[in-house]
Amino acid sequence: MRGDVTETARRPKKSDPASGGSPSAGPASSEHSRLAERLIGGVPARIMRPRLIFLVCLAALLGFGLLMVYSASSVEALKEVGSSTYYLERQALFIAVGAAAMLAISRVPLEIMRRDVIWGVWAGLLLLLLAVLVLGHDAGGARRWVSIGFVQFQPSEFAKAIVIVTAAKLFHEYYEARALQTENFLILLAVCVCIPLLLIIVEPDFGTCAIIGTTIFAMCYLAGFSYRLLAPLTALAVIACAVIVLSSSYRSARLLADPWADALGDGYQATLAIMAFASGGPLGRGIGNSTMKYSYLPEAHNDYILAIIGEELGYVGTIIFLAVVALLIYAALTIAKRSPTIQGRMIATGCGALIAIQFLVNALGILGAIPMTGKTMPFISYGGSSVVASLVLCGLILRVSIESATKTVYDERREDFAVLDESTAGQVHVRSSRRSGAPFTVVDGSGSRTASDPPGRLRAASWRGHSSAPLPQRADERASGRARGRDRVEPAERLRRRAETSSHGYDGGRGATRSRPDTQRRPARRSRHDR
Repeated sequence: MRGDVTETARRPKKSDPASGGSPSAGPASSEHSRLAERLIGGVPARIMRPRLIFLVCLAALLGFGLLMVYSASSVEALKEVGSSTYYLERQALFIAVGAAAMLAISRVPLEIMRRDVIWGVWAGLLLLLLAVLVLGHDAGGARRWVSIGFVQFQPSEFAKAIVIVTAAKLFHEYYEARALQTENFLILLAVCVCIPLLLIIVEPDFGTCAIIGTTIFAMCYLAGFSYRLLAPLTALAVIACAVIVLSSSYRSARLLADPWADALGDGYQATLAIMAFASGGPLGRGIGNSTMKYSYLPEAHNDYILAIIGEELGYVGTIIFLAVVALLIYAALTIAKRSPTIQGRMIATGCGALIAIQFLVNALGILGAIPMTGKTMPFISYGGSSVVASLVLCGLILRVSIESATKTVYDERREDFAVLDESTAGQVHVRSSRRSGAPFTVVDGSGSRTASDPPGRLRAASWRGHSSAPLPQRADERASGRARGRDRVEPAERLRRRAETSSHGYDGGRGATRSRPDTQRRPARRSRHDR
């Protein structure tokens, strides 16, 4: 190959991971993006579409939650504090604080969550859970709240996000970084999950403990744990739950009691909730027309708000509400699927699974399928800690979606591939009888010579601007040429002689050539060396 072949490599501009921008830039990459996939706001549609669906469903649920909190609490708020909008205003304040926390969490890179600082956050959670047991406030037979200044919150709600992030860090170190052995990974995962759960169950708060434990189990299953490991873990969890439930009289009473057999006692709330659903009918009584909120159904704006939704919106409205919740969870799991890292997949999967599990625990408890645990419905029920903690989970999901649009390590390596001004094959070296230290030598295959070259010598190829250099003839060829007093026959001359031989031929195989003019007579055959 002759001539210069040079090209300046184009390198795309770096994009900000936090902005969620497309990693593609420049004319070539823009053309590639237009051909390969559609972009939404500069982000690939496969990344942006589930994020937009998630945000739209979240906004719809928060707005609907404000409406239902006002409808379910207006009578009680007017009776207790003299203002029907008391709980509505406080819920709006909680949503504003939670939205700010969600935006702040969505700006924290996942790389920071892989550092050892997350263990400091986990240790701070343990201190708060211990403070609840020592300095917490009793309410409803449980000690779950702690006050710091004028702020009163429930640390067990925030334990959900912290445990998920810490477990995702361990999954990253085991599967991606390969910095942990299997035994160390299982021990650290057990410590990360079990110690907070033990402190939560002592409060007591069995509902939160069951939700976190089920979420971690789902993360382990989706991460690829073998059934030989999941089977004993499942058996151990079932035995532990049975011991916890049967060791407490009120828990076992809730589990074994028939609500219709004692409608005015232990089954009072459960029977009224089912009656609220039944009175709603197909289309419901209409927003604000519930009768159960008139001091019949306790905690109508909190734990049992789904019963008010069923009464006011009916069967059709409840199905639409459930469809929006299902679409939110589906978008969260799709974001987890699009994540390029195991840490991102585990965080988004854990947060989405936790929201779904808590929603099912509340809904099934209201319907009487399982005992009521006092867990709120995410984004709908009244409560500061519940709303803020749920929005923190949403912030983690959004962060995973944002980092899914950034370049992976393989994309960065592909960007380094370029055709440079200098040959990547190295300098052209002269072939000699001694083996050189160069990796290889580029030689012109045509074997051309110039008038200035000595007989029997080839020239090196002129490649990428390098000058040609004569190549020495092999020692045995030089000796043979001197002995015979002639030069080495070139390939072109040999081919010409073969063509002449085939065109004239021989006479009947007798070995004598046919008669022809002296000017066209074939020269005498030479030795085998010159053929």
